[in-house]
Amino acid sequence: MLLSLTGVRATHIIGGDVSMSAVGKTPGLFRLQLNQYWDETKTSAGNRDPSVTLLIYRKQNPALIERIDLQLQETLPLTFDNAACATLRQLSFTQAKYYETYQFDTKKYTDPGGYYIVWERCCRNDNLTNVNSSTADGVAMVFYLEFPPMTKNGSNFSNSAPDFLVPNGDYICINKAFTFNAEATDADGDQLRYSLVTPLNGYTTRGAPISVDESPQASYPTISWASGYSLASIIPGNPPLSIDPTTGQLTVRATKEGLYLFTIQCEEYRNGERIGVVRRDFQLPVVDCSKNTPPPAVVLANGTPTSELAWCASRPLVLTVEKNPVWAYQWQKDGVNLRGSTADTLQITQSGVYTVVKSQAKVCANDTLSQAVKVTLTAFTPIKIAVMSPKPYCMGDTLTLQTDGQPDYHYQWRRDGKDIIGQQQATTKVYQSGNYGVFVKSSLVGCDGKDSLDITINARPTAHISASAGRVCPDSSIQLTATGGTHYTWQQDGTKLIADTTSQITAHEAGMYQVTVTAPTGCTVLSDKFTLAQYDRPVVQFDSIATVCMANPTILSLAGQPAGGVYAGVGVQANRFDPAAAGVGRHELTYTITSADGCRASQNRWAVVSAGPVITGPTTYGIVKGTTVQLLTQSSEPINRYQWEPPAFLNQTDIASPQASPVETTPYQLTAVSVSGCTTTFSVLVEVIEPLYIPSAFSPNADGLNDLWVISNISSFPNAEVSIYSRWGELIFFSEGYAQPWDGTYQQEIVQTGIYTYQIRTGTDAAAMTYRGQLTVVH
Repeated sequence: MLLSLTGVRATHIIGGDVSMSAVGKTPGLFRLQLNQYWDETKTSAGNRDPSVTLLIYRKQNPALIERIDLQLQETLPLTFDNAACATLRQLSFTQAKYYETYQFDTKKYTDPGGYYIVWERCCRNDNLTNVNSSTADGVAMVFYLEFPPMTKNGSNFSNSAPDFLVPNGDYICINKAFTFNAEATDADGDQLRYSLVTPLNGYTTRGAPISVDESPQASYPTISWASGYSLASIIPGNPPLSIDPTTGQLTVRATKEGLYLFTIQCEEYRNGERIGVVRRDFQLPVVDCSKNTPPPAVVLANGTPTSELAWCASRPLVLTVEKNPVWAYQWQKDGVNLRGSTADTLQITQSGVYTVVKSQAKVCANDTLSQAVKVTLTAFTPIKIAVMSPKPYCMGDTLTLQTDGQPDYHYQWRRDGKDIIGQQQATTKVYQSGNYGVFVKSSLVGCDGKDSLDITINARPTAHISASAGRVCPDSSIQLTATGGTHYTWQQDGTKLIADTTSQITAHEAGMYQVTVTAPTGCTVLSDKFTLAQYDRPVVQFDSIATVCMANPTILSLAGQPAGGVYAGVGVQANRFDPAAAGVGRHELTYTITSADGCRASQNRWAVVSAGPVITGPTTYGIVKGTTVQLLTQSSEPINRYQWEPPAFLNQTDIASPQASPVETTPYQLTAVSVSGCTTTFSVLVEVIEPLYIPSAFSPNADGLNDLWVISNISSFPNAEVSIYSRWGELIFFSEGYAQPWDGTYQQEIVQTGIYTYQIRTGTDAAAMTYRGQLTVVH
């Protein structure tokens, strides 16, 4: 009666839940999803909600934080173990998935008490056995999830809510042990605790099936249990419905038919603190299944019964059961029905534990579960040969070929289709061109693979060095030529000649030469050694030539050894040098000989033809009578003899710069004879000046006697500087030149009687004198 709903007034919701999963590591980025589970026999265009609006509230001092719309994205049918019973009893359940990826503002979610998400919808099935569904308002549902703050202690607090697995479409046979997996998963690895709780009814009604009141609610009303039912007896039985608090496994042996509503609550704990809650509502029917129970199906793997199997993923694996139209089958992987897998064969593509539910194909009866077959598929890595040796591959090289390997692999290498005896490891050594292949087999899972590779080992080029001769003269060169390649690297005495990369080089030195020749294939070869010898350098001597004076030029004979050489240079004729023909200057002369081996050697000498020395220096000196001055001269070439005239008042007369102390103005003349015999003269005038007479006192009192400080003979020093200082060091008079003697005033007033100091510099040249002393002013 409960499963035949035609004509019964009912609505479509059999359950649902909300999930909230963090996306990546971006704070506040979540995938929000609401799942509705519909009874497809009761759905219509009017009650398939195209969208839902989640309301998010703060738990402490409840307040609405924000609302988020989710669109209907997918609808998927739930798969039943026993299709015949599901069809005969008009059982058709659908999962409707509403979801979006949403970026929360984490600054809004900092309250330590946390937050909750809620959406209300009416109505559930009217004919629920364990719920008082006779009320006019109908039995409504509250979708509910709690989550912690997104920021704690100023730092991001990341958390994904527990996410329930998609349930199988299922029903309970009366008086038969029944289990139902209600497990959730947690992306953060938090501890999960499961319990059965009373479903929430909320505030929606038949007349207002979707709540529009967004006011915070202190709580949500629960459903009213029907008479004889309670949280302790949701589905009556022996035992009644219960849940494992750690695994979420539901168990019951039901004793009464009906359609039963229940709610699973999953609490999330981290470090002993409860941080979240999610609820799932669902319904299961209890029916009277026939006692004609079929024997369990026997699952065969490629025709052989087994309970555990390791298999190569690249080879086909088919699980089969008895082919008989009497039976219906539903394959399962890890306890979850495989949608559409109802044939008597199943192609395996993933590792897992496989079972099959066997039932009557046309009669609703008890079903049975086959033995479990644990399949472990091993992905056999595609075999690929790699050449471990660097290119190029050249004659004489040994290449290492390597392929992927595992401890249980067996190998057989081949060359040009023939086995290479003894080559049964992951690597092999080759030194010939050919097509190399490897066959690999796994002893554990029976996988095998192969790969092949063409190897070409190229011939090396030839290298030879040729030259026009085997010896070279000093300071000469010879061309060395190599053949056999496109690129050349030369070396001399083992040192690489970096700049030389062509087939021909110029050798300037004796030594042992080799060249590395590179062919277009990249193969190289080192040539034999080519030894280049060097002739001895001829020893040349060339006598020096003395400086010649142009005023008396003499033709000189040139002398070089060994005889038979050639003289060259300006003014040279045969073995003679003519200074007059060369002219004044410094001329380079060369003597060159050629040895019997054809090697040339030269020696150079300089021939200097002098026009006579040039004497320079000051031509006038001024000195104070009784002092001494040095007469400074310089010569443009070495001097053999000096002579000063007159010799009076000179300390020496035969040196370049003597000391002079005449008592009157005197002219002097220097005669200098150079090493080459050239003579020149130089004249100097020494002017003698009378010394200054400096009075030690004067009386600027306007009596017409001694009113000015007059310095005798200062007119002889027109550039003299006269300074007078007070006893405190203040400058009170300064004059450059002394055309106007000091009158004893400072700032237009007569200075006081007293002692003053003076400084007189006779000029700024090196011969200038400085006079210092005291001056007494008397009134």
